[in-house]
Amino acid sequence: MKEHVEPKTDPILEECYRIKAEFAAQFNSIEELYDYVKGRKKEGEAQSRIYI
Repeated sequence: MKEHVEPKTDPILEECYRIKAEFAAQFNSIEELYDYVKGRKKEGEAQSRIYI
């Protein structure tokens, strides 16, 4: 009989997944996310930041 072994979890990945879920919960559609990202880019450009 085989024992059920839980897969190893990486705490860094767990944190990334949590942050991703929190970020995604802020937006109801891809359009809202796009507008947010474009706004952040515009703010950064106003502060002389360069995005590649």
